Amino acid sequence: MNQVKFGPELISRLMDHLCSQLSGCEGVGLSVWPDGELLRATGAAVELDQVQLDSGEGPLVEASREERQVSGRVRDLDVVAVPGSWGDSGPAVLTVYLSHSPGIDDLKAIEEIEPLVATAAAVIEFCAGEVLRADQMVRMVQHRRYIEQAKGLVMGARPCQPGEAFELLVRASQNANVKLRDVATALVLVVGGTLEDDAAEVAEPPRAAFDVAERLWDALRV
Repeated sequence: MNQVKFGPELISRLMDHLCSQLSGCEGVGLSVWPDGELLRATGAAVELDQVQLDSGEGPLVEASREERQVSGRVRDLDVVAVPGSWGDSGPAVLTVYLSHSPGIDDLKAIEEIEPLVATAAAVIEFCAGEVLRADQMVRMVQHRRYIEQAKGLVMGARPCQPGEAFELLVRASQNANVKLRDVATALVLVVGGTLEDDAAEVAEPPRAAFDVAERLWDALRV
């Protein structure tokens, strides 16, 4: 069976490649919010990503909460923050720090590399450094799809931003000590009754996940 092995060094190489394509690049970071974890960073991103994670403010946090690309300034540098793949801890947000305002070519280069960085981070989180088989990659994609669907259900029941919906799911899973992907899958089942046709390889969530999902859905409909 085909195997693909990813590691933190892949993220570093992708980030170094991105920085080399940008004039005036002062650093690149990859962080998770609301978990507040700095996954990887180079140059100015080492300090400036951490500043935003600690304060809960800045383009990095705004990009995560609103699930959109955000440009701004942190201290004396321009920054572009792009949210990517959602995992159990939150969206992986790619930040790029520049000594000048980002131009069209800068944004194009960031848009091209961001999916690769986010996917590499998601794979590392999912398989915890192990060799990832093709069937595991399929399940990883499916789990993230259910997280997105669960976010949509929360937003439909209680109007809020994508990041706020995700934080609500995270709190529910953490309070019950149940994996987020299990809570999300259970919520989709509780509300919709079934999963998609291509979900045969996804194991049914444990009973505890259904308990969390049912309580959450009841609370959202009050």
